[in-house]
Amino acid sequence: MNDEEVEDRLRDALRQFAGDAPPGATMLTSVTTESARRGRRSRLTTFASGAAALVAIGAALPFALRGGPGPALEGGPQLPAAAPTASWSSPAVRRSATPWASAAAPALVPSTVPGAVLFPFSAPTGDGFGEPMVTLTGGRPTVVQTLPGGEPVTMTLYDRDPGRPTATAEGRPARVNGQAATAYVWSGADPAGSDGEKHQSLVWHPAGQSWLRIDADQGVDPTLLTKYADAIVPGGLKGEAPFTFKLMPSGWTVDNIGPAAVTFAPPGVQPDAGYVNKITVMLDEAPGLEPKLAGPQTVEIRDGEVTAWLTTADDGQFLQVPVAGGRSLLVQIGPKAALPQELLLRFAEGIGVTAAARVSHG
Repeated sequence: MNDEEVEDRLRDALRQFAGDAPPGATMLTSVTTESARRGRRSRLTTFASGAAALVAIGAALPFALRGGPGPALEGGPQLPAAAPTASWSSPAVRRSATPWASAAAPALVPSTVPGAVLFPFSAPTGDGFGEPMVTLTGGRPTVVQTLPGGEPVTMTLYDRDPGRPTATAEGRPARVNGQAATAYVWSGADPAGSDGEKHQSLVWHPAGQSWLRIDADQGVDPTLLTKYADAIVPGGLKGEAPFTFKLMPSGWTVDNIGPAAVTFAPPGVQPDAGYVNKITVMLDEAPGLEPKLAGPQTVEIRDGEVTAWLTTADDGQFLQVPVAGGRSLLVQIGPKAALPQELLLRFAEGIGVTAAARVSHG
């Protein structure tokens, strides 16, 4: 299932009215103010041609990637470890009779979301190669780039040998820059899936560095893939985050950071490239003057000149807040990531839009 299908399914699930407009509506002005302040400092920009097709985290990736913790990120420590949560329940949520109404809610703590994702290797440039895009995908620093023929290639950082992409992957010895490597051919969208398509990977361990894995469709000439790997040398690439955050739920993991979205996974939800059961923050092209999800389950929240829209149902929440530049901020919450309405507004209050943000078309 791709990210757009995940979004569509969540939005279709928002079907039952879940209570009155929450207290704390005075926080909404801060969302618009924070975005306007950052908007005055720099304009929204777009990525170069190699990344033009990416409109949401993982959208241009040929497959999702999984693994253990990644290296430190700029502007923050290692991905945060789980922490105890405090018991909290909103009266408005209790009236909704949703299945998560009585669940313990996390405390909001100062954010550890990095301002940028760092990748400690350089990618090939010129000769038809696309502009490399650095993201955090499934908890791992990742580079997406197009080859001279236009095919996408994905380079992912690991702190140890990632092993076979799937249990049935066929491996053979290979060489990258004179070092031992393993070339794999395998089927499936990711290690847990099977889309029937063939993929290929190169895995090796540069001396004194982290492990690297390069993935591409099987249609890419293996010789070209090896030449691409030979051109990768220690260096530095960086992908700026699209949003800033003052607060985040305690113990949650930031597992995806791309130009169009940032996701937060609660304890018990493994990092991956999708949006399911997470909080997803996106920028929408609509100004937010009308609700994106119209219907009786959506309520209007007003604070002075700011009007926001909150949809709450058994399967999640969806908050839409107008921001500077004629756009709106979307905060989408899966069922295992639901927050009491007051905490949701406090979280949204501290979100700012940066110059790296791109509109999500999911």
